[in-house]
Amino acid sequence: MFVDESLGGPPIEEELQDYEIFWHRHFDWLKDRGYLLRPRYRPGWVASWLGTDGWPSEFEDNQFRATMAYLMDAIRIADGKPVMLRRADPPPSHELEIVQQLLSLQPEPQNHCNPIYEILTIPEASEDGRNHVIVMSFQIPWSKPDFKTVGEVVDFCSQVFEGLEYIHGLNMTHNDVKFNNIMMDWYPLYPDPPHSLRTSQKMDWSGPSNPRNRTLCPVKYHFIDWNLSRQWDLSSGIPPRLTPGYGGDSSVPEFTKDEPCDPFAVDVYCLGNVIREKFTRGDPRLEFPPRRNVKFLEELITDMTQDDPTKRPKMSEVVSRFAEIRKKLSWWKLRSRVSDKRIPLIFHHLYSPFHWLKQLSYIMRRIPAIPDCTRNKGYAEP
Repeated sequence: MFVDESLGGPPIEEELQDYEIFWHRHFDWLKDRGYLLRPRYRPGWVASWLGTDGWPSEFEDNQFRATMAYLMDAIRIADGKPVMLRRADPPPSHELEIVQQLLSLQPEPQNHCNPIYEILTIPEASEDGRNHVIVMSFQIPWSKPDFKTVGEVVDFCSQVFEGLEYIHGLNMTHNDVKFNNIMMDWYPLYPDPPHSLRTSQKMDWSGPSNPRNRTLCPVKYHFIDWNLSRQWDLSSGIPPRLTPGYGGDSSVPEFTKDEPCDPFAVDVYCLGNVIREKFTRGDPRLEFPPRRNVKFLEELITDMTQDDPTKRPKMSEVVSRFAEIRKKLSWWKLRSRVSDKRIPLIFHHLYSPFHWLKQLSYIMRRIPAIPDCTRNKGYAEP
């Protein structure tokens, strides 16, 4: 339990975790800056489940997670759109300077860095050195709703490949490319914003979120989380090197060696491993099953995840190679199912007629097999 007497008047007793206190204490300041936090963090909040027979988990104001120490969703008061707030890491992290550069970039189709709206300076110095709040686009996990077709997988791979190529083209390395540091826009798939901690529910907790599918409503994918990222001066001719062991992917082969590693090559490996874990090989730890009909990815992903970093392709080569792979995929292949390989093949065939009836309706409506978020009409980035 947390007792806060800093707001004046009688003590306020609330069921907040220690890592949530910052947001509670800065509710009014953020509101003055144009951002409204959820009811849980309002001054004087009383848990809505108290005095009821309901389970606390059924209530919106019981939704919290340890990641909220530094990351919080909010509503932009000016237009009612959801945003994410991030307390930037202090030096020696380069997060703030990386974000400042991203903020200065012009929108481009190849730019798959999560859009940054502004950087707020906290009015009082923080003991932990986190003195800035980054306001950025509200994103949701990219793995749900599930991928249905090869074309949807191709679109995802095309976007993340060109996105990492774009980052590397800025002489930056992400340094923590992993499955949960890739996110996607919510607004093509969801009529209403989904809840940040339970995307199966609407943000206002008024009912299920009911997403559409990626073929009908193409989405844009983004890289997030810049606290380990670096920008390098390559003009000296000295190749950049980092001490091994950073980031969230411990499977990087060169991390087993006690010697500096090439961060560009590590990024390539990590992105290849994301696709390997999600589609080609699967990963039971993440509840990602291996998929059917994605064999065309295997050769490129094998090269991206070579043990020898000098043998991995640069991201520019990955993008060009994948463009050639993409050209060779037939319309039939692109509209084929990427079903779970763990499910017996007989069930894959039994469901296929229903799948192809839907695909036939898309063909008749001239809906492309490969989603393209640039053709979307009726929505604009918040």
